[in-house]
Amino acid sequence: MEKKGTSRSNKNLNSEISLLQWAILIGTCLFLFIFPFQIALFNGFQLTFEGPLLESMIYAFILLVIVGIRYLRTWQLNDYRSILSITVMLLPIMYLISSINAASSYNAKIMLQLEFMYAAFFIIGLYIASSKLHQGIVELSIQISSYAIVIFGFMNLFGQTYFNNALWLADNGYRLTSVFQYSNSYAAFLVAIFLGALFSATHTKQWYWRAIHSFMLVPIWISLMLTYSRAALVFIPILVLIILPFMKIGKQLSFLIYMFLAIVSSFAILSKITVAADKISKLLDPASQSGKTLSLWNSIPLEGWGLLLGVSVVLMLLISFFHHKLSHLLETSTIKFGQTKWSFFAVPILFIIVGALAAVLVFSSSGIRGVLPQSIADRIESINLEQHSVLERETFYRDALKISADYPLTGAGGGAWSALYEKYQNNPYSSNQEHSFFFQTLIEIGWIGVVILFGFIIWVYYLFIKAYIRNPELRGTNLLFFIISLSILAHSIVDFDMSYGYLSVLVFLCLGCMLAPLHKELLIPAFENYKDMKWRIIYPISISLLAIVLFTMVYREYDANLSYQRALTMAIEEKKPLNELLPTIDHAISIAPDNPEYTLRKMNWMDQAFNSSQDPAYRQEFKRLMDQLKPFAPYNRSLLLEEYKYYKNVGDSAKVLQVLDEAISKSPWDMNFYEAGIMEYFIAGQQQGATDSEDSNINWNHSLDLYKEVLDHIEHLKSLPAGQLQGHDFTVTPLIRQAIGQIFYRNKSYEDAYNLLKEDIAGDLSNETVRINVRFYLASLHAIGQNDEELLNKLIESDENEKTAVQQLIDSQ
Repeated sequence: MEKKGTSRSNKNLNSEISLLQWAILIGTCLFLFIFPFQIALFNGFQLTFEGPLLESMIYAFILLVIVGIRYLRTWQLNDYRSILSITVMLLPIMYLISSINAASSYNAKIMLQLEFMYAAFFIIGLYIASSKLHQGIVELSIQISSYAIVIFGFMNLFGQTYFNNALWLADNGYRLTSVFQYSNSYAAFLVAIFLGALFSATHTKQWYWRAIHSFMLVPIWISLMLTYSRAALVFIPILVLIILPFMKIGKQLSFLIYMFLAIVSSFAILSKITVAADKISKLLDPASQSGKTLSLWNSIPLEGWGLLLGVSVVLMLLISFFHHKLSHLLETSTIKFGQTKWSFFAVPILFIIVGALAAVLVFSSSGIRGVLPQSIADRIESINLEQHSVLERETFYRDALKISADYPLTGAGGGAWSALYEKYQNNPYSSNQEHSFFFQTLIEIGWIGVVILFGFIIWVYYLFIKAYIRNPELRGTNLLFFIISLSILAHSIVDFDMSYGYLSVLVFLCLGCMLAPLHKELLIPAFENYKDMKWRIIYPISISLLAIVLFTMVYREYDANLSYQRALTMAIEEKKPLNELLPTIDHAISIAPDNPEYTLRKMNWMDQAFNSSQDPAYRQEFKRLMDQLKPFAPYNRSLLLEEYKYYKNVGDSAKVLQVLDEAISKSPWDMNFYEAGIMEYFIAGQQQGATDSEDSNINWNHSLDLYKEVLDHIEHLKSLPAGQLQGHDFTVTPLIRQAIGQIFYRNKSYEDAYNLLKEDIAGDLSNETVRINVRFYLASLHAIGQNDEELLNKLIESDENEKTAVQQLIDSQ
């Protein structure tokens, strides 16, 4: 009886465990189908992207609660999975440490929560794909959901649906982005799934899955071409060389043959697809965000779909019908050679030779380039180390090292680049993304964090490769996880792919799934005695408790986000009065006082209310909000601007100058702050000139020092490489010339004033700033013994009072 009871108990336990396992598996697969279509969960540290990120984390932490419960009875310390599931938590812990002195409190909090989500999916991957059935389900979910993203991209390209920025207007035309809204990261994703589809078409045993993977090769490659990403094309041969040695020599050859057929088939129709896409983009104008679409039965999209589907079907049939014969031929003909020591490297060496010859032909033969659309041929031909994107990235990386030098060990917190880059930038570019996963990590969690992160990733790959080599019988389709994770990580070295939550989840999930089928070979004999100890449940319990805490935190942030969105709707669409808006936005701020967007919005409303009513209570509330936000966002440009405006309005000139000095030190390429600073110090000098000439000279000298900084910056920009874009304009403005020209004039440096102000003599004299500059120009001209009667007459014609103003200046000399 006891045995029967025990047996029944074990059956119930196994049933419960199985149900939980299936719940985790289904939840993970649904995540892969739902959240990519939320702009691939892009983390741009802007409110626009925040909602989907918070929803995805809520979803993930619910899964993590179930994971902790699932492994209460099965989690053991005698294999590497247990050690890895603990080690992965060091990454969010590093983000927690770096958040203590973060450059942006809110950015750091979001990144901390995201890192816990990525760790959760790594843990899920470690255990969810341990059986062949579950492994296969995860693999197919990744691939089928990826194929859906590719098809969705074509639906936007051919006009059957509209997704904002699925076609991104660049200087060379529209670039395909699908759900990513950024073509380079979409290209990284396409490289991963293209190589994954090739691998599956080569290795899968079921003919119907081979047919599906083969069918998608052409759409994926054409999509890749239409992203116009040069880096992705450069990485493909490198990744192929890394992947090939993991296959048998016959499979290597099949892989390359199918790759060749897919590329040639794609190029055969690429020009016509591009022509059709161009015609459709002219009709629909996607950049206008009008949301217009075309019927599938319209002749232009019908032609595009027909070409795409027709060639894809031909390739699918070709591979499906000849796969077994080709595989048998290649395996039998290479069986002897395959037993040699260096056989795995023979095909990669051959690939290098053939690839090099192909590259020479593409770059040197106008006939071969002529097969491609002109825009794509030009893009490929421009691949070199002097192109502007390479030079700009080099600048980003140098600037990242400057930031790292000030935050070397634990970094400046999550999202530090977007908060700090303007302070350290070499030239006035605008980029909230660092364009490198390595340098982003370095800035955010310092060198200690970089060592932990990349040490962890290398360790995972080492364990996989070691087990893969030593256990040929276990080599299966789990190599797909290796291919996808490696492809995305490789490209993320030179771009911000890992800023997409979906791609980061995909990478960490694949890193875990890579090892899951090998768990029996990753045992740790030294820990065998501890595998059934009661205290082992501490970790699963901790995971569930942590997930509950994280769920609560993120749900509160989500509640704040919803309240803020509701407040905006009430204000913009429903035109509600301020007293009805305040409770809603105050609720958002009470939950997330570190979110700059919430507080700045209310500050704006307080400013409007004060201007219309002159009630000092609104100005006091503005000041309170400003002081409350400052510790959380000390580098926020908008907050610095609001501080300047506030102290200017209340007449606190000392604070005005202090804020502008701070703003210039934090944004040394922001001409608006320089302009305001130079003008305010000039005005302060004017005001003090009547009572204390020494203080006047101090303020004017500071204006001159700022002006010299501007000139030094302008001179520095001339040293940029020819191929590098400067960024936004950085030139001496009329207002700066007005302030500095008057200082020169008052200091009797008439020739300096004349040389500076002569740039405005051709300006619009209806503009008061231009008139003042011309007035002082004419007075300076007189002081050095010259005159310009024609210009004087034009000035007087624009404003008759200018005759007296000019004469007064001349009399004061």
